[in-house]
Amino acid sequence: MSNLVLQSTHGVIRFSLKESIKSLELTPKKESLIMLHFSSKGRRFKKSIGYKCSLKNWDVTKQRVKTGKGMVANAYEVNAFINNIQSYAEEELTKIKKINDFIDVKLLSSLIEKKIKGEDEIDREEEKNKELIYYSRKVLEQKKSQIKIVTTRSCNQTIKMLEKYEKSSGYLLRFDDVDLSFYRGFVQFLENEGYSLNSVGKHIKNLKVFLNDALTNGVTDNSIFKSRSFKVLKETTTEIFLTKEELEILANEDFSKRSKLELAKDIFLIGCYTGQRVSDYNGFTEENIEVIKGREVIKIHQKKTGTIVRIPITSKIQKVMDRYNGGFPPKLSEPILRENIKLACKKAGFKELITVSYTKGGRLVREGIPKYDLVKTHTARRTFCTNHYIDQKPIQNIMLFSGHKTEREFLKYVRIEKREEALIVMESGFFD
Repeated sequence: MSNLVLQSTHGVIRFSLKESIKSLELTPKKESLIMLHFSSKGRRFKKSIGYKCSLKNWDVTKQRVKTGKGMVANAYEVNAFINNIQSYAEEELTKIKKINDFIDVKLLSSLIEKKIKGEDEIDREEEKNKELIYYSRKVLEQKKSQIKIVTTRSCNQTIKMLEKYEKSSGYLLRFDDVDLSFYRGFVQFLENEGYSLNSVGKHIKNLKVFLNDALTNGVTDNSIFKSRSFKVLKETTTEIFLTKEELEILANEDFSKRSKLELAKDIFLIGCYTGQRVSDYNGFTEENIEVIKGREVIKIHQKKTGTIVRIPITSKIQKVMDRYNGGFPPKLSEPILRENIKLACKKAGFKELITVSYTKGGRLVREGIPKYDLVKTHTARRTFCTNHYIDQKPIQNIMLFSGHKTEREFLKYVRIEKREEALIVMESGFFD
């Protein structure tokens, strides 16, 4: 004999006795707890409603206490309570579905438990904050005025990926659901979406920021993200620099008939000659110029670190400035700057194929990419550091201008082959 299933529009609700019918048939007068069972897309819970009933007095088909002569005295009372709980569960399901694409099973479980016990209803906003995506979006909205646009964009991309993962998994993500199994599943999902290992790592890094915020603010006590196994995946990328010869070729290219191309070239050259980040070198003004003992220098208050550095205005920098009446090239938006730097380097003939390797979709990929296509705004800073390193300038002196705090940090920017590095050591007189 099977129980009648009460089909909700959003899930399945049924009532039964706690012990199995088979075991209760051996002792039909034994009382067993009446249980509410709920399931939706593999997510389920069960709750005791606080009443007991024997198999003898339980209608398995109707899922109610039998009524009539000789039956339980308070059968109507118990059945009315069951009906009330069922109606409440249906109403809450409808409310939840209006807010979310997925049923928040844990929220529904808490609501029903409070209803059964006759306790005050839970704080809806407090419960809503336990949803991973809702809280992440809320935090990002609150803090977007304090963080960079690029960071906001990156975090929004992570939220979109979490939404996509939630949809594929078929259940609402709550902070309580975040464990190592979730971590592995999300990483696998991102790999299946074709993301590179570093892109996967970026999303995990952003996720950890949201999780840490929730932990700090007492929204959750889940700290699994601090586990060494919950790691930000990353791999060394292929980064290039322009040689001094290539810089000379680029500097001599005449793009004056294409103003944005010429402007992007000159801004990029200023970056290569000063070793600064694009957030600093794209936007120098005459206010950055100061005179020290009769020599003009560019004073830079680095936006990222707050470090103040001073770069001498060399003849190469001055040559660029002369094209702007002794000032600096006007600022370009970063998307336009990035696009035109690549185009300028392409027209300058930097078409050498560079072999790059990276992990994408969980697989190692190797391919040849033209050098111009690997040039980024940050290539300017790498170019400055690498060329001065090749020229055997003392690292501490280079760092004085680049603003790096440690040699280890600085050496991340040096992009030369091992054989070239060995040659530098030999030419330094190490073996003399």
